[in-house]
Amino acid sequence: MTAGEVQFENNDQAAHAISHYLDRSQGVPAFSLRPYNRFTPEFTEWWFFPKGATWPGYGYAKLFVHSSQQPPDTRRWFYAGLYVEKGLGVALAGMSGVKRTHIMAPDWHWHNFVPAAKAGKLMAPIREVLERSRHPVVVSVSVHEFNKVPEPDTERNRPHDFVDFLVLDQAGGLTVAQSGKRTLASLNSCRTVSEVAGGLEALDGLDYFWLDFLVGIRLPYGGARGTWGAAEIWQKALEPWCSWVAN
Repeated sequence: MTAGEVQFENNDQAAHAISHYLDRSQGVPAFSLRPYNRFTPEFTEWWFFPKGATWPGYGYAKLFVHSSQQPPDTRRWFYAGLYVEKGLGVALAGMSGVKRTHIMAPDWHWHNFVPAAKAGKLMAPIREVLERSRHPVVVSVSVHEFNKVPEPDTERNRPHDFVDFLVLDQAGGLTVAQSGKRTLASLNSCRTVSEVAGGLEALDGLDYFWLDFLVGIRLPYGGARGTWGAAEIWQKALEPWCSWVAN
């Protein structure tokens, strides 16, 4: 695997540079761009989503650039790839403090995503990202309690639980980088992405949790010394996921 840093100091700079690159390029899909938190654009996540969608959450799959920080590491890492959300179960509809928009509807992409991931279909783009980027692919799963669902234009609270895996080579096996401690602890033994999807499908009580599934690569912010510009981020980290972004 090779070293590399992005040519940006924050996500705001990177996301807009990628958007401008797409606007100038031939034969690339048309994407809109939106920050998760408009009031902290520098290090909030930015979403690329299909033109025509008025709001990229919650049922859509998105391309993302994100700022990743996992204690005890105090550094921020640039994280880019595919982002899919799972909402709350329909059994929670009408519960006090639960918003209707947080209940997962039948047309949410999650319903198609899990069977596809379980069938191994994520491995083709993962291998493509590995080949192009020469960086490990990070698979990150996090959950928030039903009464602490992340809200746009607010700071995200630390998740109730999260687990991170690394895909290091074309064989596609998973290495645990950060173990789940609570709700997601049963995923720690997963050794393939298919097993992660199957493990999520089998988890009891997941209807009571909001879940974020991210898969992509992480790089340091390098600023002027960085070697990865907008074209490199698009071609090596984001483009292989285009067919997974659903309208």
